[in-house]
Formats: sequence, structure tokens, C-alpha cells
Amino acid sequence: MSSGSDTISPTLKDEKDTGVDVVGPIVSSSQTHVGGTGSWFKDAFEEAKFMLTTREGLIGDYDYVYLLTPDIPPFNRKYKDRKQPFFGIDDRIPLLLTLLLGIQHALAMIGGAVSPPLLIAGASGANLSADEVAYLVSASLILSGFFSFLQIVRFRIFNTGLWIGTGMLSVVGESFSVVPIAQGFLQSEYAAGRCPTGRDGQKLPCRKAYGQLLGTVSCVMLFQVAMSLIKPKVLRKIFPKLVSGMVLVCIGAGLLSSGMKSWAGGSGPCMSRPETGFFKECPNIAAPKPLPWGHPKFIGLGFVVYISILIVEIWGAPLIRNGSVAIGLCIGAIVGKTTGYIDESSINSAPAGTFIWTHTFPLGVNGALVLPLIACCITTLVSCLGDVVATADVSGLDVDGVGVDDRVQGGLTADGVWSVLAPLATTTPMVCFAQNVGVIALTGCASRRAGYACCFFMILAGVASRFGAAIVALPSSIIGGMTTFLFTSIITSGLSILAKVRWTPRNRFIATAALVFGFSDLVVPNWASYLLPKGGSVGLQGFKDGVSLVISTSYCIVAFVGVILNAVMPEPNEEPALPAAKEKRED
Repeated sequence: MSSGSDTISPTLKDEKDTGVDVVGPIVSSSQTHVGGTGSWFKDAFEEAKFMLTTREGLIGDYDYVYLLTPDIPPFNRKYKDRKQPFFGIDDRIPLLLTLLLGIQHALAMIGGAVSPPLLIAGASGANLSADEVAYLVSASLILSGFFSFLQIVRFRIFNTGLWIGTGMLSVVGESFSVVPIAQGFLQSEYAAGRCPTGRDGQKLPCRKAYGQLLGTVSCVMLFQVAMSLIKPKVLRKIFPKLVSGMVLVCIGAGLLSSGMKSWAGGSGPCMSRPETGFFKECPNIAAPKPLPWGHPKFIGLGFVVYISILIVEIWGAPLIRNGSVAIGLCIGAIVGKTTGYIDESSINSAPAGTFIWTHTFPLGVNGALVLPLIACCITTLVSCLGDVVATADVSGLDVDGVGVDDRVQGGLTADGVWSVLAPLATTTPMVCFAQNVGVIALTGCASRRAGYACCFFMILAGVASRFGAAIVALPSSIIGGMTTFLFTSIITSGLSILAKVRWTPRNRFIATAALVFGFSDLVVPNWASYLLPKGGSVGLQGFKDGVSLVISTSYCIVAFVGVILNAVMPEPNEEPALPAAKEKRED
């Protein structure tokens, strides 16, 4: 979109002078103000005046009908072969477009942002109270918006050439990588009697173990900060696509169990379908419409979410297509409300607003979590590296130069810093999200201004505590329909990475050796539960528990075995020539 030489246009202020990427307005090259607080405020005032008082600043000449047109003939005929205008990371975009794309990015994030706290703090994890789970959902949204803002702005570390943040429209949210570790740890704490249970065997809230998870994560993620200072080229050598692809496949496959349990009615005591008692039906007999676990109506509720996601993704307008998961969840919630499956008492009793530290947990450190969390660091490090490069690519930036290495370093360091700070604010690690890469590619807008709007909407959703309470009040089957789709998308992300691997005999051997344990954990989860004998000092027992947790967590053992074999197995000088396979494809 051209604006003419006499209108305000964005510029990237000198990074060496400010130590921070700042998108600031100028009126023309002859009116550029550099340096000085007064000139900065003058620039900001001129920018705000332009955006709020001119047609170009408010709506511009963007074709908004395109964003709202469903991909259904004949409505899409006009836009079938339409080439999108492209907006770079520092281009100005109209205020209305900024807000619309900010909402779109927020919709793409929300499903992934709320899932980890539901899984870790809910019935499949620490069994915290509904109020605490709702708070953790809100805290996740608030921190996601806050850290995403810092990620997009990016800051230079004082007196160094290092950065914190990417300076692009890349966002962060709670990591899925920590979920299997957290669930395995909490299950072992309940099994060992270190988490309370009721007389009927019901698991009670385990705030102490959740606090130990937070404290240990905050300490171990310092390792990720240190690893982020290694050159990206070296990191790619240590952690190749072969390893990262296998790890993502195992993470998604491991999480599918939680998703399907929720889809069928929940992962609490009702899952065993007892014939009598409080948990005879799911989630319990006091629920508005309790049903036995696996009842067709539960399956149907989850299927509403699943079908809604498909419809929005296939035929939806560009504005909502990348938010298909959040839209599907909303449609499922509407169906659940109209059919009487939602108890609104917790929503009505929730406060009007909330913020981080409204609820707190006793921080601690548990040695059993150290080794698995190191594997988690490796996983998030490799994933972030790929996400930052992908964001740079769709943002029209050079992905082979020194500039992208600075952005990768800034993104990796930021991932580590956010993951150290997030547990101190009661949530699990915050890492790069890949969902928004698709939004940039679809809309052709990489402008950081859309990212700032996204951060605003995420924080707003978190502060509005009834939003988190509404998420927690949804039936497990609706949440399961959403999370199962998300977890399967993690598997397909891993498969897409593996598809780019050169499948030499060496790589096939490494994959086979690593997946022996990874897939064994998935099909027989307790196969290594009795491998190490109990007993010994507290420190020794903690080490044994850590080893057991690594072995029994699918992606952790795959990561360790894959990295070790990749390091010790030499690359052959020449690969044997393989006959080219010719396949005829029939349309």
C-alpha cells in the first residue's frame, strides 16, 4: 500500500543508538527526528494523530471484503487467484487492519495457550481446584501476551552484540513439551504417596508438587539460556532435523492419550466406569448432565468441535481460518450451553478481573525432574530455531545472512529467559509458537503492529478472569475434541520435518534405535517402571526417579538416544547410489 511522500511512514530506528528495535513514524526524510525524548514523543503524537484522524491511517485502501469472504463458490470467485499485498515487519498498516489481524493472531494462539494449564493442573495432572485452574489459564494468556510483546520488540543485551527477542511477528505461549514430563512426575508423586488422596482413592489437589515443578523448571531453563548462545549452525549439527522430527512425533503421540480420554468424558476416577459411588458417571454425579465414560453423547460433543474445525479450515474466510481451533471450541461451547452440559456457577462467581500472582504455589526443587527437563530444553531449543527461521522466511527476510542468525539467537535466548521467568509467575515454560507463521503466510502481513495488537487481545482475555473460568467450565469432551486436534497437528509437524531428512542407512539406523524406546513407551507405558530398585539416600533415589522419568517419557528418551547416536556415528564419505523410484500418480 503506497501512501505518498508527504505522509507518515514507518522507519526502523538505529539499533546501535537505542539498543532496541523501535517502529517510529516520520513525516518525510527531511523531518526525521533521531534521538531525544522530546522528539520521540513528538513522533509518537504525530503517528497517533495520523492513525486516528485520517482515512488512510484508520482504514487505508485494503480490501477488507477479502478477509471476510468464505472460500465457497461463487463467493470466492473474485479472490480465487488474488495476489495479496505484502506488508513487511516495519511497514505501517491501517488501524482497522491492525486490530483485525491482531484478533486473527490471537485466535490462532488461544487454543494452544490454554491447553497446557488444563492438562497439567487438571484431572490428568495436579488436580488443582477449578478456581486455581481458571487462574492458571488466565495467567497463561497474560504472560503469553506480555512475553510476545517483548519478543516482537527485542532488546539488545547491554554492552554486547546479543539480543533478547526476534524483532519479528513471532509469538510465545506455554510449551507442550513439558506436559508429558509434568504428568509423569505428578502421577509418580501420587503413586509414592507424596500427593494426597481421599479415602475413596480420589486424587486431591497437589499444590506442593506443582510448586516443585515450577521451581525446578525455572532453575533448569538456565541451561537453555546458556545453550542459546551457541551459534545456530552448531546447534543444527548437534540437533539435526532427524532428532527434532522424531521428538515432535513422540510428543504429539504421547499427548493424544490425554486428549482422547478427555474426549470420552474425562481422565478422572469416572474413567474406570465404577458401578457405584460419586464417580459412577463423568465428571461426577453432581454435574449438570453426568454420563458414563465413553457415552455417545460425550463423543458427539467432541465431534462437534472436530467438525467445526474442519469446516472453518476448509471453507472459512481468511480472517478466521487460522483461528479454526478457537472457533471450533466456541461452537462446541455454544452447543454445550444450549444442551445443558455446562455449569455456569463457577463462571458467575469468578471475579471481574485477575492478574498473575492472584494464586501462588510453594516453590521447590525436585531432582527427579532435572534430567527430563534437560531433554525438554533440547526440544524447545530446536523447535524455536526452526520457528524463527520460518517466521523470517514468510516475513520476506533473508534466511541465510548474518541478520537471521541474530534473530535466531535472540529468539533462543528469549525462549530461555521467558522459561526462567514464567514459573516465577506460576506458569510453565513459555516458548515460540509456530501457529502464527501460517497467519503471516495467509494474510501477507508480517507487520509487527499486528503483533502488538495480538498481545493486547491476549492480555485482555487473560485479565478478564471469566474467560478462563468459562474455559474450565467446559465439559471435558469439548476440550478433548480441541486438544486431540492440536496434538495430532504436532505429529504432522514432526512428520513434515522428517520428510525433509535424507534417509541414508545411517539416519534410518539412528531413527530405528531411538524409536525402539520412544514407541515402546507409548504402547506399554510402564515397561520400565521397575527397572531401578527403590532405596538409598534421598539424592540417589531422586536420581533414580529422574532416570525412570526420562525412560518412561517417550520424547525424552528419543531425544537422548538420537543426539548421542548422531554425535558418535560417523557420516559416510559417500552414500551408496539408490535406484530412483518412479511412481505414476493418477489424479
